[in-house]
Amino acid sequence: MSWDRLGERIVQLHDDLRTYWPHLSRLAVAIYDPETDRLNTFVNSTDGDRQLRNYSARLTDVPSLKQLADTGKPRIKQQLNTPGGEMSPHTRWLLDAGFASSYTVPLYGNQNLVGFLFFDADRTNYFTEAMVRYLAVYTELISAIITNQLAPIYILRGALNTVRHLTLQRDSETAGHIQRVGHYAQFIAFKLAPRLNLSDEYIEFVLQYAPMHDIGKIGVPDHVLLKRGELSREEFEVAKIHVQCGMDIVDSIVQEFELGDLAHIDILRNIIATHHEWFDGGGYPIGLAGDAIPLEGRITAVADVLDALTTRRSYKEAWSFEDAIAYLQARAGKMFDPLCVAPLIDHIEQLKEIHDCFKEGGEPPPTS
Repeated sequence: MSWDRLGERIVQLHDDLRTYWPHLSRLAVAIYDPETDRLNTFVNSTDGDRQLRNYSARLTDVPSLKQLADTGKPRIKQQLNTPGGEMSPHTRWLLDAGFASSYTVPLYGNQNLVGFLFFDADRTNYFTEAMVRYLAVYTELISAIITNQLAPIYILRGALNTVRHLTLQRDSETAGHIQRVGHYAQFIAFKLAPRLNLSDEYIEFVLQYAPMHDIGKIGVPDHVLLKRGELSREEFEVAKIHVQCGMDIVDSIVQEFELGDLAHIDILRNIIATHHEWFDGGGYPIGLAGDAIPLEGRITAVADVLDALTTRRSYKEAWSFEDAIAYLQARAGKMFDPLCVAPLIDHIEQLKEIHDCFKEGGEPPPTS
């Protein structure tokens, strides 16, 4: 089953359940990101247009779900609208959307929290013991579908991480850089989602694949990769080979591990192939311009330069986020897509949170 059909499969399973329980109006999955302790909406099937999309929250900020994660036990709330107590934004949204009761199950893979499965009904006291026993079968099925689709991505990332670690022994870039680029890219995609109607699945794969943007650097000779000063024209031409090298590495691993059906592998290929293209067509390797550059490539280009500027390297000090964003703004429309730069302008504190979450040992924060 291809990942593009996952949403359709969830809808089909939901339709099957509604044959027996017509007021079971919503089935949704949120994915957990342990690196940032965030839950992100992922796939859902909802009766009507009551969909919660592009939503993210820290697990520690939702004590009721944190308790489920810690205990591994599901939870039934027969009445969402209960007097007293603090109500989470998610519960408020459910009530505003007309839902009245819920059944929530934590999902695990290899004993690690993968996310949560939510069943919601538009009637109170809807989740009977018999119904919950029946839903257990569907919970196992949905959990298997999700984990089986994520597993090949983890295999690929594991293989690419091995290559990346070899590269990091030679390159000034760090493991923190790799992680920050992924989360900056996810942040930009989240902010663009309402305007561009980006799906939660797309945003998740941008997060998963953006860290692999420069995997091909392992193929760049030391005298070019390790040079601290500005590259000569000839050296710059040599450095460009990392794009094709990255594509070759991915294709080789996909073939070797038989990952041809890998979820949205096109997003990974586009990120590697186009994150050095310029919005005005002056980039490489092809000279694509504007919307001809895939969105994920345009997003990663901004995320990559943002982190390069705001992080101390052996050859430079860290820039402030204010200065880095000013640099990106000044080159929006030339090097960078203005649409991808815009989300950074009014969210400096959130960007600093990402930076601090993946800060290298001994690395000072950017100066303001």
